[in-house]
Amino acid sequence: MSADPITIFRKTWGTYQKVISHNLMFHREITAAVAQLLAAKPGPLRLLDLGCGDASHLSKILRPGQLAEYCGCDLSPFALDEARKSLESFGGVSVNLCCEDMLAVLRQAPASHFDIVYSSYALHHLATEEKQVFFDECRRALRDNGCVILVDVMRDEGQARQEYLYRYNRTVRTQWDALSLDERNQVQEHIRSCDFPETPSLLQTLALSAGFTTCRRLEKQTWHEAWRYEG
Repeated sequence: MSADPITIFRKTWGTYQKVISHNLMFHREITAAVAQLLAAKPGPLRLLDLGCGDASHLSKILRPGQLAEYCGCDLSPFALDEARKSLESFGGVSVNLCCEDMLAVLRQAPASHFDIVYSSYALHHLATEEKQVFFDECRRALRDNGCVILVDVMRDEGQARQEYLYRYNRTVRTQWDALSLDERNQVQEHIRSCDFPETPSLLQTLALSAGFTTCRRLEKQTWHEAWRYEG
């Protein structure tokens, strides 16, 4: 008999929390870079979080009064349950959490409404043409001075996907000692099946095609990067 969804969620979520706590995907450095950018935006901000998970990443760095509206989406209803708890400290802020695909949520978003579209480790699951839709819809949903903050894995320039998969999985296999063998195997299978990262230059091309005019790297740690797209 296969495990029930709650059991599966707790197992995979538990593994991801270990990845975060041991900084295996450089969340500390990337969060610090994003926090520095957000500190320059006093708000109140309307923020769309695509692939929000438990929302803890942003709830820890946004200041009281900085947020006017938070809209988050994730495909896991169990993650959204945790997100509701993470966002309780924001009090009277308008919070909308939905269990939907990120592109569907973007297409439904009102035009020129949000100040920030934020996405962390979600875009690389999409095909290249879907990533273009992502940037197109982000540009439509953002206000004139709005920006996309993208945190994701990205291939090195000139690196083929197969080389990326080999090198990343070798790193997981040989360096992620904080995880059990079963957890490392689980991560490697996810990477082989679900990772379709682009190079930074291709993502910049997609962003410029959508109408963004400024693309700036905020942080880079191996294949883990944070970027800001504005315009």
